[in-house]
Amino acid sequence: MLSRRFAPSAAQVRPARAFVGELLGDGHPCRDDAVLLTSELAGNVVRHAVERDFLVSVAFTGDWVLVAVEDTGSADVPHVRRPGDVETNGRGLLLVDGLAAQWGFERRVSGTMVWFELVAPSAQGDEDQRTGKWRGPGGGRPGGMRDERDA
Repeated sequence: MLSRRFAPSAAQVRPARAFVGELLGDGHPCRDDAVLLTSELAGNVVRHAVERDFLVSVAFTGDWVLVAVEDTGSADVPHVRRPGDVETNGRGLLLVDGLAAQWGFERRVSGTMVWFELVAPSAQGDEDQRTGKWRGPGGGRPGGMRDERDA
């Protein structure tokens, strides 16, 4: 696993994205989604947990990526929100939930770590056998389909 620390500033979201993108390289099938979701998690850190540096860690193979973003400040429990049409915030974990094969968080004495896992479409069928989550073209669940996390 490769890791890098970033200062607790909105200006560090772009370098965090670049770190992940450069590690994966242009040819990795999960690169674009990994960069987008890293941006969302890093943005959450600087919005909700700005105290000290945050850590971005990446592990990957040719068709799989795991990214973890760890902060040292927030006491809030990460959760998926369902923002209204006119709200401008609150969609970060909704994107993570829709695109990631799986995701979660760990509360630690030092802070909170939120992680996500992506699997290339070529490495999975219509339903990811490890998670049971629908993985149609473009990721996510087909419109209207719900699972236990939506309850």
